[in-house]
Amino acid sequence: MADGYVCFADDAASENFFIFGESKVIRDLMIADGTFTKLPKNMQAKLKQDWLILRGYAKGIAFDSEHYFDKDGGSWIDEPRKLDAHSIIRVRLTINWQTLRYKRAVEMLTPSMKYQSEVDQFGRCEPVSPNVRQTTGPE
Repeated sequence: MADGYVCFADDAASENFFIFGESKVIRDLMIADGTFTKLPKNMQAKLKQDWLILRGYAKGIAFDSEHYFDKDGGSWIDEPRKLDAHSIIRVRLTINWQTLRYKRAVEMLTPSMKYQSEVDQFGRCEPVSPNVRQTTGPE
């Protein structure tokens, strides 16, 4: 489901990239084909919210799982996770929809979720043509 855009870092030496899709695309497709109203109410409620599905790749090899980013103001954040006894991290993705430039930041937080610092990366995204065949495994 994370096949709407592909994003590359500005750093030409980076061999990693990521793809992402928007929940609103899934929602709109399901509304158009009539399957949205057949979903359980809790699934409908989740699909009414805006979120991103993101999958990272290292040298063209997909990471094990997709990550979900919830809307947070003008950006998107994933679930915070404990780094050690004193630090929590989360990833924040900010996208300029007009230029398709992005900032991806790993934020360091205190145990009380107070922002401490971040390490960021900048890059650009491109829409993935619907003519590009998406596969999940060998054929």
